[in-house]
Amino acid sequence: MKTILSMAKPLDGLLGAQRLKEGEPCRLMRYVVQQPVEGGLLLYHVLTKAVVLLDEDEAHRLSADPASVPGLVEGWFAVPLSHDDRELALQVRAVGKMLEKPVRRVRSFTILTTTDCNARCFYCYEKGRSRIPMRDETAVEVARYIVRNAAGESVRIRWFGGEPLYNKGVITRICRLLQDAGVGYKSEMVSNGYLFDEKTVEEAVSLWNLAKVQITLDGTESVYNRAKAFIYPEGSAFRRVIGNMHLLFGAGIRVTVRLNVDRHNAEDLFSLADQLGAEFGGEPLLNVYSHPLFESCSVEAAVHHTDLERKALYDSRMRLQQKLQEANLFRQGKFRHSLKLNRCMADNDGAVVILPDGHVGKCEHYTDSGWFGHVSEEDWDEAVRVSYKELREELDACRDCAFYPDCIRPVKCEESVHCYPEEREEKLAEIRTQLLSYYRSHEVSD
Repeated sequence: MKTILSMAKPLDGLLGAQRLKEGEPCRLMRYVVQQPVEGGLLLYHVLTKAVVLLDEDEAHRLSADPASVPGLVEGWFAVPLSHDDRELALQVRAVGKMLEKPVRRVRSFTILTTTDCNARCFYCYEKGRSRIPMRDETAVEVARYIVRNAAGESVRIRWFGGEPLYNKGVITRICRLLQDAGVGYKSEMVSNGYLFDEKTVEEAVSLWNLAKVQITLDGTESVYNRAKAFIYPEGSAFRRVIGNMHLLFGAGIRVTVRLNVDRHNAEDLFSLADQLGAEFGGEPLLNVYSHPLFESCSVEAAVHHTDLERKALYDSRMRLQQKLQEANLFRQGKFRHSLKLNRCMADNDGAVVILPDGHVGKCEHYTDSGWFGHVSEEDWDEAVRVSYKELREELDACRDCAFYPDCIRPVKCEESVHCYPEEREEKLAEIRTQLLSYYRSHEVSD
């Protein structure tokens, strides 16, 4: 057995080497993912983050007697038949949270410049909510709030909306105030991409320190234009956005394209993938990935979508993802080698969401409520802030899920209400792809 990655810290010192009675029957811990490779088998431990490579003989012995492979017992890959895997995972997470350094300052700010938008997407989760632009005086308070929390260190800003460029003046205002205060910052943006132009891109580089933009494309030109339903009657919004992507690439700004997949556009996105490959093939600053529409993950979707429909949508997404990989449009995320203690910014003490009226919250899905403070105030409603960390009761599927150690399901997150077999299959495919990518790069470096 060859160790590719050792246990993540602090587990190496916390768990140590496992010791069992001689001859005690064993099995693989349920959190071990297997991936065949040429000449052997990779084992990835989701709980400890360790990766080992078995040769062909060791892989052959694995199914009959995991304990017969040297190192698997000591590394917690093999455990006694009666071992409580779930209890160990809970203990590891609890200790990890105890050892986590307390966050005393916010370093990540998602700022909604407005909740208004120049598009009228039929699926928008913000539909029916208040359309409020941030005023200049609020922008000044936001900048002061960031300066107070930064305490001389650099920060990360994520511009959001609505459409953040629909009120881009406050972006410039906030950035100039941060520069004047000597606060270092990098920013990224979630945008529909329509309102970029040469002057805006130039300012994005020189003042906003914009490093990345996420843009959603819902299909080829006709499908996209219908789905987005921009308020501007003239021209093709699709062609304008594609042209603006070229502007962003020319300025050295990375672009992540999210393909929102649902039953209405699943097949059309295959044609879009071909078009993106022809338009941007080989562009190193581009990354394209697919994602189910938010409404496909919601509570209502559990009622309105049948198991068969969910399976068909999953199959379409997996075929699309494969096509994106083959076209070199999708770039695999980094292989994780640390304990996962937070789901997202909502349960991360180092991140906040600032709404257009200056209220401070934890999640952009809560714009009309759910805030715990205001940028002009020092006091926080701690009960509201902590409520974003409250977890849902476990599902039956949690009992045998290989990804349980990394699964965090907050009560306030609608996407975590259900867990379908397709989601677990997708996670398994993602981990195996990342594992192979890491292994191959490790072999090259050796």
